[in-house]
Amino acid sequence: MTLFCIAVACVNFSLAMALMMSGCKFSFSNDLMVVPLDNSRGHICNNVYYSVIYACFLFVGYTVPYLYIIYPLIFKECAKLRYDISMKKIILVFIQTFLFAALPDPRLQSYQERYSLCHGKNDYQIAQCLLNGDLNYARFRGNRNAYRKISRSKIQEAVRTGHIYDFTMNHLPRTKRYTALKVYIDHLYSIRRAYTPPKFKGNGADDIVKIKRVFNLLQFAELDETPERTPEFEAASLEYQRRHGLTVDGDIGPNTKRALKQSIHSIITKVKKNLVLESISREKGSNYVLVNIPEFKMHYYDNGEPVLNMKIIVGKPKMRTPVFNRNMQYIVENPRWYVPPSIYNKEYAGKSEAYLRKRGFAYNSEGKLYQKGGSRNALGLVKFLFPNRFNVYMHDTPAKSLFNRTVRAYSHGCIRLEKPFALLHELGYNYHRGKTKWITLKKQIPVYVEYHTVWVDDEGIVQFRKDIYGYEKKLFR
Repeated sequence: MTLFCIAVACVNFSLAMALMMSGCKFSFSNDLMVVPLDNSRGHICNNVYYSVIYACFLFVGYTVPYLYIIYPLIFKECAKLRYDISMKKIILVFIQTFLFAALPDPRLQSYQERYSLCHGKNDYQIAQCLLNGDLNYARFRGNRNAYRKISRSKIQEAVRTGHIYDFTMNHLPRTKRYTALKVYIDHLYSIRRAYTPPKFKGNGADDIVKIKRVFNLLQFAELDETPERTPEFEAASLEYQRRHGLTVDGDIGPNTKRALKQSIHSIITKVKKNLVLESISREKGSNYVLVNIPEFKMHYYDNGEPVLNMKIIVGKPKMRTPVFNRNMQYIVENPRWYVPPSIYNKEYAGKSEAYLRKRGFAYNSEGKLYQKGGSRNALGLVKFLFPNRFNVYMHDTPAKSLFNRTVRAYSHGCIRLEKPFALLHELGYNYHRGKTKWITLKKQIPVYVEYHTVWVDDEGIVQFRKDIYGYEKKLFR
């Protein structure tokens, strides 16, 4: 009888664990449900297989123990069953079975701790977070489909078959950018104890020593850690500012100090967040345009090689450029600018006809305000269209002086190009003055508008940028 009770307990809990490891859990509310382990808004596992297992669980878990344990106890059969010893054995088996079933794959757990901000407690939760990012899109402007997504059913199947580690590793990117960020995280962990950033609290000599240490550890500057400002130190300061998107003047001003004061923990966290964004970015081909919003840069790749890059101006924090990807289909020479209602109400409503006419504006037959094509047009002389629901595109601009600024978030959401004619020529076209002309591209070009505040550039240098839209806090739970 004792052995039978132990066997019942094992079967009971093993069934529960089988259901849990398949990606579900029990919810004992008013109605008994089987729900996914990732707590994703109460989706029910509508599967007959799970229902059968659940019914067996209820029968074995409640009916059998009642008949063979509780019922004999009522009739004082404890002595015959040696109940106290049996219960100890049952509890011991229960704990051992629970630990065996619930513990995640140690390799998967190690990867989670090293390269992510995930907090999964079992294989499914860890893999789901590593592969799909577990981001909070509530305050995100963009298309969620801009990020790739691995089917949860496929993750559950890998858990059931015991291949979740290989499945996860095979579905993580193998791109240079992803693997290089992983290597950089390894480097950051290796320097944790030696990394002592300056505090800038009045001890100038100590600050210089610690700044040199930061340069040595982060960009391999090989400086003597002394309080003297040497030419090598000045050169390393310029390089640090370039790598962080700061004004490159060699002056250790407020923005540079703010960057230098960061703890190694905050740097690692920032890099991990960007590793997540890199891991869920769409796979790219050999010919595409990449816009990185925090970098204020556009890059054009042909045959897998960078052939053109330029400064850009992106949306203000209150009028953010969205994250999305679409195919470029059209080029418009000498475009008209039809003023969107939101901009019209804020900037042009109530303006006199003389004011509008002087700036090249007019109303069409439908009463909509537009600006005639030409050099004074807000869109410049050419625009590049990749149709999307945000009505965002790339275009020329007459306000060239803004490209001299370090932070370039001034637009209403569209992407202004520093060298639009260079892109036009790379695509195989020449500009013609005169009337508005639409050109349909012979071959559509994928355009990826992404958001990375840390990445490894084409020269293998790790670049840092300010989180201009606050997504490092908004996207990550």
